[in-house]
Amino acid sequence: MRLSVLAGLALAALTGALALPAHAAEDNGFISFQSDNDFYLFIGSDKHYTNGVRASWLSAPRRDLPDWLKGVSAPPLINGEVDTEKTRHRVGIGLSQAIFTPEDTETALPVPNDRPYAGWLHLTFLLQSERTLKTDRHEAFQDRWQLDLGMVGPAALGEVVQNGWHKTFGFRHINGWDNQLKNEPGVNLTFERAWRSPLLSTPKVIGFATDFIPYGTLALGNVSTYAGAGATFRIGPTLPDDFGPTGIYPNDGGSDWFESSTPGTFDWYLFAGGNVRAVGRNIFLDGNTFRDSLSVDKKPVVADLKVGAVAVFQGVRISLTNVYRTNEFYGQKKADQFGSLAVTFAL
Repeated sequence: MRLSVLAGLALAALTGALALPAHAAEDNGFISFQSDNDFYLFIGSDKHYTNGVRASWLSAPRRDLPDWLKGVSAPPLINGEVDTEKTRHRVGIGLSQAIFTPEDTETALPVPNDRPYAGWLHLTFLLQSERTLKTDRHEAFQDRWQLDLGMVGPAALGEVVQNGWHKTFGFRHINGWDNQLKNEPGVNLTFERAWRSPLLSTPKVIGFATDFIPYGTLALGNVSTYAGAGATFRIGPTLPDDFGPTGIYPNDGGSDWFESSTPGTFDWYLFAGGNVRAVGRNIFLDGNTFRDSLSVDKKPVVADLKVGAVAVFQGVRISLTNVYRTNEFYGQKKADQFGSLAVTFAL
């Protein structure tokens, strides 16, 4: 499964670079494909958050949205005068799946004191805005509303996907899926505000520029409830006017759109960052909401640390991220680590 995903994303990036616009501009729409897996770091652990995939579409700026929806898309700022002519509103939709397993996947018996088997298959509906301040073209805010609707449990097809691909490509069968969480509809609403800040933002020095992007997130729902804050620091020869690469689970920080600097040029940058989440609920640790199921005692605070690289050529952006996630539940033997590979195409 992992090799096929990697080859598919690489092929998509190559064909996209040849077939799509010469560069990404502010009036483009975008499609994205993303895969999370520990294979990208050559760890091969196949445990906990073991696989995530996402395909999404983000519209070009929409000028036909009703005023009330534009108001929801762009809540008031605390300070700063917005360049209203450059305010952009977008809508989007995505399909994602995340798969979780305990560390011991050989036994068919329930695994006590380890996270239960679970799948999460859901549609995502997006409403977002990007606002540039008059004082500084590079300083900007992005507000994003995300509504996730889907299923946790056998209906999420976690067992079907994992063991189906393992069988196809000759990997070991995962034996404990009979103990997974039971079917439960999932509804989650998330709001995030990101600020491309002038703090640590410098003009090119010896050929390199830097910027700093803090963000805050609030998620409410029966799948996950948390409040989080994080930041991303970027450095490179040219920094696009976007908010960096995104994640899948959770989808905190970053943007599914980007702008390239000049048609026909190759842009790249490195980034590092992290976020901290105060977790009120995580169905993949707490278990089903209304039915008995396996569960573990979750930790109230979880942090992610990230480093990675981004390349932009023509109308294609490719990002590779290394994610280190602190222990999520009491009794967890060690922190998790996985890679995230994403390809985004300008339309």
